[in-house]
Amino acid sequence: MQVILLGRDVEQENIRDAVLKIISNEQAMQVLEYSMDLPRSAYEISTACNIPLTQVYRWVRKLHKLGFVKISGATNAAGKKYFMYKSRVKTITVTLNAVPSSQVQIQ
Repeated sequence: MQVILLGRDVEQENIRDAVLKIISNEQAMQVLEYSMDLPRSAYEISTACNIPLTQVYRWVRKLHKLGFVKISGATNAAGKKYFMYKSRVKTITVTLNAVPSSQVQIQ
């Protein structure tokens, strides 16, 4: 199976497996979908998607590691740091054909 991640062909099997696990997980997809248009805080994602906050942080960390999520941070007026998360994924296309031409493309 060929996996094209953000315009690059992924050769490493462990990364291909991680990508496939993420796109098959409902919570991960909710995090990506909700943060697609605007940067969102973990709390906003948690409440809007009804996902426990600890799970949101877990998914954001995994998604960031694969390059699916961009993290930005700042400091508010009270001096407290906060982070916002924005999906870098715009489309996911899965094409299933006879082996070996199946393909997953993420842009």
